[in-house]
Amino acid sequence: VAVLPGKDFGKPVWLVGTSLGTISAAATAIAADPGEIAGIVLSSSRTGGPYPTVPGLRLSKISVPVLVMHHRDDACPSCNPREAARITSSLTNAPVKRFVLAEGGGGASGPPCEALHYHGYIGMEKEAVATITAWMKDPT
Repeated sequence: VAVLPGKDFGKPVWLVGTSLGTISAAATAIAADPGEIAGIVLSSSRTGGPYPTVPGLRLSKISVPVLVMHHRDDACPSCNPREAARITSSLTNAPVKRFVLAEGGGGASGPPCEALHYHGYIGMEKEAVATITAWMKDPT
């Protein structure tokens, strides 16, 4: 994830991270100067395992809107839905924060930490993207 300092493209910049990418999106939001980014989306957040975790970051430093989204049936051991729900409580300086626990989809196959499982919102990809984009347009 890279934010281009001093660049104004006339559009709000949102960072969207999924799984291990949630660490990059959150870390960039922590380090960003005011006004550099409009907000972040953390999807299937990394909450445990051998890598850094989103809850282990200084989330209180994030001062932009944050959507935390997770699938209820995500079976990836490093991305626990119950732990993801707790991320929002650490976002003490985010002006708007929301936790969405998605349900639905189907046809999961392969390893539980991959895109073709609930970790990747299998069978409900369009709905997941619609939820994210609607929130980015109106983060309430």
